[in-house]
Amino acid sequence: MPTNEDWIAATGPRAVSEKAEDTAIPYAVLDDPHLSLIAKGLYALLLTGQGQPINPYEDAVEDVEDIRLAIDELVEAGLVIRVTMS
Repeated sequence: MPTNEDWIAATGPRAVSEKAEDTAIPYAVLDDPHLSLIAKGLYALLLTGQGQPINPYEDAVEDVEDIRLAIDELVEAGLVIRVTMS
């Protein structure tokens, strides 16, 4: 189990597919100059989960602080919400 946890899930309805690799990432998110590259990548990873919350710290090689900042960016942009996992 990772030492850091911050479960997040995408907001709003999203198209799902039988294959996660078919997930469409909205161009508006990829083109948003207010989002860092790490935040955009994290959002793309989240969408491949097809609506399931993820813990972005799990198996991450990025710095914990960088991940936390990316989560904060996505929450502030209204793209993700923090969820409680039991």
